Amino acid sequence: MLYSGFVMNAKPNLPNEIFWGKEYSWRMDSKVNGWLALAAVISSLTDIIFAHTVKQWPMEARVGIVLAEFLALALWARSVTQWIRGMDELHRRIMTSVMLAAVGATFFFMLLWHCLNRAGLFDVLFGKPKAGGWDIGTVCHGFLLFVLFYGIAQAICNRRYK
Repeated sequence: MLYSGFVMNAKPNLPNEIFWGKEYSWRMDSKVNGWLALAAVISSLTDIIFAHTVKQWPMEARVGIVLAEFLALALWARSVTQWIRGMDELHRRIMTSVMLAAVGATFFFMLLWHCLNRAGLFDVLFGKPKAGGWDIGTVCHGFLLFVLFYGIAQAICNRRYK
């Protein structure tokens, strides 16, 4: 009785609690994905919106920003892992597949985009950009791609297990 009352949750976590729909919960979504959102905000402010200002800061401040982004990403991975551990066996298997597919697809797409940019494909197709290039190597872009691939992977996995 003591063990089940303080250690185990009363109800298991559900995958749809962080995906838009009937069972969506702002509270659970912010608990699971809050660190990812923080990393995306830091990235969008420092890499996109105020990029020229940040380049003038001392090296220590810029390294601190990068470390803060990746600390937030590590804390996000920890919160997602804890959330998945709170699921039953079937949902745990589905969410492990969904997360692996979404992270893998995001990594592959960003790496492919970076290599195509480095090879000069986008300069040939769209002309030389004025500043910055066509690269999408920020955490903010990765966040947006991850959300897209997460939705696609969840739709595929849910269809497979129904």
